[in-house]
Amino acid sequence: MSHTEQSEMHPGMQMMDMRMYMIINWDYKVRFVFNTWKSTTQGEFVGGLFITMFFCVFLCLLPVLKGFAERQKSLFLKIVWQLLAATQSSITMFLLMTVNGWVFLAMALGFGIGNFIFYPQMPISQKHQREDDQKVLNR
Repeated sequence: MSHTEQSEMHPGMQMMDMRMYMIINWDYKVRFVFNTWKSTTQGEFVGGLFITMFFCVFLCLLPVLKGFAERQKSLFLKIVWQLLAATQSSITMFLLMTVNGWVFLAMALGFGIGNFIFYPQMPISQKHQREDDQKVLNR
């Protein structure tokens, strides 16, 4: 607030501190994706962490599903894949916005396990190189 705006305030008004801090918390009381999906006990929280981890493992399967849909040349499968991709990106963003350290760790563990399962011995750079080579060959 500028000095002129402060001087125009009425005598009874007080300035409010409107700063927002993004601080990672480590509490077990978290709202996961929707307002109603919240943990109030430690057991619910651990269950939510396992669901988060398995969701991230599933996300690593999406590129495999995309390749399957492209090989089948099915419009229905392509639409389903697009809906899954849009939904997963929103849910991933909501999970990150919990700003909870345990949720971050569960996501990292889930993505790590998913990459280990679905891309076992291929470094990510080789995977992308193969995808680029395949696109060039398809042209």
